[in-house]
Amino acid sequence: MCCLVLVLAQIATAWGQGPALIPIGYGGGGRFTALAVDRSNPDLVAVGSDVAGFFLSHDGGDRFLPRGAGLKGLAVAGLAFDPQAAGTLAILTDEGLYRSRDGGETTERLADLGYADRFFGSTLLLPLGDDLIVATRTKGIFRVSWRQTVPVVTPLPGLSRRKPNSLAVLGDELFAATDAGVWVWRGGQWTSSNQGLAGGNNVTDMAATPEAGLYAVEERSGLWRYNPGKKAWERPGPLPALPPGAKGPVRFKALALDPKTPGRVFLASHPEYWPYLLFVSNDGGKEFALATDFALAPDGAPNYAKGLESIEALAFSSDGGTLFVADWWNLWRSRDSGKHFDQLHKGLQNTVVKAVTSLPGQAGAIVAATADNGLMASSDAGHTWTRTMNGVADGHVVDMRFSPRDSAKRYLLADPWQSGPRGGTVRLHLFRSLDSGASWQSLPVMVPARPLPGDYASGLPTLLAIDPADDDVVYLGSNGHGLYKVRVPDLERDPAAAVTDLARALPRTTFFGPQSLLLFPDLPGLLVAATVGGGIRRSQDGGATWTAVTDPSLFVFCLAADPSQPGHLLAGLPEKGLLQSRDFGKTWTRLALPGERPDHIAVQSIAFDPARPGLVAVGTAAYDLKAAEGVYLSYDQGATFVRVPSAMAPVGVTALAPGPGGILAGFNGLGLWRLDAGR
Repeated sequence: MCCLVLVLAQIATAWGQGPALIPIGYGGGGRFTALAVDRSNPDLVAVGSDVAGFFLSHDGGDRFLPRGAGLKGLAVAGLAFDPQAAGTLAILTDEGLYRSRDGGETTERLADLGYADRFFGSTLLLPLGDDLIVATRTKGIFRVSWRQTVPVVTPLPGLSRRKPNSLAVLGDELFAATDAGVWVWRGGQWTSSNQGLAGGNNVTDMAATPEAGLYAVEERSGLWRYNPGKKAWERPGPLPALPPGAKGPVRFKALALDPKTPGRVFLASHPEYWPYLLFVSNDGGKEFALATDFALAPDGAPNYAKGLESIEALAFSSDGGTLFVADWWNLWRSRDSGKHFDQLHKGLQNTVVKAVTSLPGQAGAIVAATADNGLMASSDAGHTWTRTMNGVADGHVVDMRFSPRDSAKRYLLADPWQSGPRGGTVRLHLFRSLDSGASWQSLPVMVPARPLPGDYASGLPTLLAIDPADDDVVYLGSNGHGLYKVRVPDLERDPAAAVTDLARALPRTTFFGPQSLLLFPDLPGLLVAATVGGGIRRSQDGGATWTAVTDPSLFVFCLAADPSQPGHLLAGLPEKGLLQSRDFGKTWTRLALPGERPDHIAVQSIAFDPARPGLVAVGTAAYDLKAAEGVYLSYDQGATFVRVPSAMAPVGVTALAPGPGGILAGFNGLGLWRLDAGR
């Protein structure tokens, strides 16, 4: 209830003052990486994301809020609450160590201790006495006096060349699970503690309770229990039996011990092993049963995943009454010792939005192109969502466009999993629907693969546009393989003749995203294109010839046209820069967003609001998934800007577009939001 009150308070504040961002996306659909439950308040739950900071729940997981505005690193590898100070939370990111003293609402950076890796460890933050033990990816393990105003960071040297995966304490000894086995801190140094451990040395997790003792998980050989008297590891029992269809050898990742019931052990398969398995033992690991009851929330949006996915982390509440499971798609909760798990989704907008559009004339109709989950549609302004991928290969959807003449006619550009250039040819995965997206027909477009000019050229499909004069003609673009005009009815008869290469004369064929091309209904033949490393190019003959209208080496990421002022265009640049044109792109002048202009933050999305002339939103994103600066808003056509405040992590803004009730904003890992401009 507390979390819902916070949401309502934020919305009320937004309507009263503005500008503000209001969540309208759906929960689930992203990778959750770390878990923590406050020992003194089991209703306070923190969940980490691989790209979007962390989420907080104040009601035991019923509803979450995104947090992490002060983070500079967006991938959360570890979370830990202070058992002696309610609401004090440590956050370990790929960039550094942070602390919150108000239950995660605000954060401060403590130390240059980070953990960056595709596979995060399990328990990388361990409260120990008055200190916090911190495992980093490349610097080793440290003791941090995290309760002090200015913490003291003390190295525990010896493991800087190892990958720590987990930490645990048994009695008065500190253990570390690493990719080179188990180590114990004795006499001021790390000592190998692998006696008895057989079958591998990549110890992926470790957990201990005073009653159950110390357990460890080795990726290949499974579960082990430490015998303190012998100072050796012993197998508590055989490997769990695999279900029908599963093939060995199984791999393992995560572990949890029930603090209420000694002997109850949960063991999870490795994220890269399929099928995804969670085992439970009630006798200390001698025998295991398979947990199979995972129920999707009836009020949740349909996702690609239909059940348990790659398990990343497990965590109990301190009283053992609740077990949380984080996987690469959803968060699950069990309140009956693992017999039944429910999907948690409210507020967990851990989704990458690639493009968003609304349907003119249909109030509340929104379509979001997302990574992994494909195309999501809402008919009620984001309150409920459906997945509309009938006929489309699973994977990412780059963009979707409505015909301006017939809204039932739609085109979709996809980037299916495991697609890419083959034999010197690139397949652009174009689909068409004639029934409002109920079903899709594949219309593959084959184009030659071009040499990519640099690391900034991904080679992926990026843009889709419908010719305003003929909805049987579409434009397709790629970040590296060119720009093409496609006459759709001719694809079946003569595929080669149906496709016209419009980028043959361009020095750079790098089109960053869905906003890299502008077409004008009242000016047939006029095209304005933004290229990465080739500046802005303008064509007056439908793309047959092009003219450079800016510095020909400029990186330009996006374009937008002002519907209230014909000819008024904006373009997004690196270092929070903008270009403005008042003559349909013939000439341009420079603008900039306020504040410092770091070289890693660029403007990558722009949207004008047709319902409010003069209102324009600008989205920032950072290279290499670093922290960006969110959304900026102008009320005077871009003459001045203000930054939209937000409590969520500063992830990149990936999409902006007009929508019902205001501009819609899509984020890299935080789903879809509506911008309330206030005033």
